Amino acid sequence: MAAVCLAGLAGNPALAATVEHTTVERAPWGTGPGGEKTETLTVANDIARLTLSTYGARMVSLQLPDRDGHWSDVLILPDTPDKLTDFWVMAGASIGRFANRIANGAFTLDGKTYQVDRNLGPHTLHGGSNGFDSRVWEAKAVRDGVEFHYVSADGEMGFPGTMDVSVAYHLARRGGQAIVTIDYAATTDKPTVVNLTNHAFFNLAGAGQPMTGQAVTIAADRYTPTSPDAIPDGSVKPVDGTRFDLRHSTSFSAILGSGGMDQNFVLSAPGLKTLVATVTDTASGRMMEVYTTEPGLQFYLPAKPPALNGVPTHGFSLESQHFPDSPNHPSFPSTILRPGQTFHSTTRYVFTVGR
Repeated sequence: MAAVCLAGLAGNPALAATVEHTTVERAPWGTGPGGEKTETLTVANDIARLTLSTYGARMVSLQLPDRDGHWSDVLILPDTPDKLTDFWVMAGASIGRFANRIANGAFTLDGKTYQVDRNLGPHTLHGGSNGFDSRVWEAKAVRDGVEFHYVSADGEMGFPGTMDVSVAYHLARRGGQAIVTIDYAATTDKPTVVNLTNHAFFNLAGAGQPMTGQAVTIAADRYTPTSPDAIPDGSVKPVDGTRFDLRHSTSFSAILGSGGMDQNFVLSAPGLKTLVATVTDTASGRMMEVYTTEPGLQFYLPAKPPALNGVPTHGFSLESQHFPDSPNHPSFPSTILRPGQTFHSTTRYVFTVGR
């Protein structure tokens, strides 16, 4: 099969890529925690293998080679959908309607207050207890990936408006780099709020491996301070002199030693030409770069690793998004979506193996 230029990447010469011998395979995946029938779709080329699922429009697996040519899965989540419970319910999934937190599960829009589902004490996290992560999406193969589609009914989890949502995953390569691009789009028939992201839980050394050789850099000079329950106080402050200054490579060991991290960073110049975050792993030689059109990036590295099959399993997330609790902070970038408008955002992960 001849190499084909990807239209989605051609607009950015710095990330122009080709896709060669990319295939899409569809297979049953079992049933979800509520008995939902699920499927997987796998997109593969000669340097990466990305498996996705209709359950939550989620990434299930991302197989990549290390510097010695040994392949590992750099995504962490259970191997069957019925185990996607407790901590793992959102692992790898598309998150909505509103990613991150909404204080007290309430917001006011056009003079009307909406009470949405509260699933984190008094607050709402990632769209509520039955958000986009636990819905079965329609899926179709496209030239270089998979496009998922879901219609969220008016009033679902308390959010106003019927929302039509699509999430498309694309797998490409540029030389030895594997490029995963996620495109989000949404429309509504009533004024509403929207904040979409992906909750992939990564370990560049491979699932189940220690992360002692990993380090992160985030190109953000500001962050959004929060209360003890991770609700923003509405301010934006410089990272200078704080533990949130990750503008230079910082080891995961140092971050874990100071209590881990779950923090939104303010990106001063988001866009697909701007590198916003890098994670490196000396053990495997893998490097991950993040590009996004979103104004915020949530870095999550839990100090206490969650148990997977009874074994503590380290991982991290880099969730591109609008700021937490934005509907309650007019000074934050707006998350309001109105009829006639289309929400659109793109996030790109670029994986490289060094020597």
